[in-house]
Amino acid sequence: MKKGIHPEYHEINVTMTDGKTVKMYSSVKKDLVLSTDNLNHSAWTGQRSNTGEKGRRTESFKKKYAGFGF
Repeated sequence: MKKGIHPEYHEINVTMTDGKTVKMYSSVKKDLVLSTDNLNHSAWTGQRSNTGEKGRRTESFKKKYAGFGF
């Protein structure tokens, strides 16, 4: 590896959405506070946040491209 081109890593505190703090290493020099993590993201919880939009995307697509015969 070339010397002098890689960032330095610092120990930081990452605060999760439930308030738990985890120590990690990062090239970012400041502590991070997460607004999304495995406790509230739909990929991990299995809950969908856009269930009220069901069918709206299809309707808007059909309306936008109605002239093409979709």
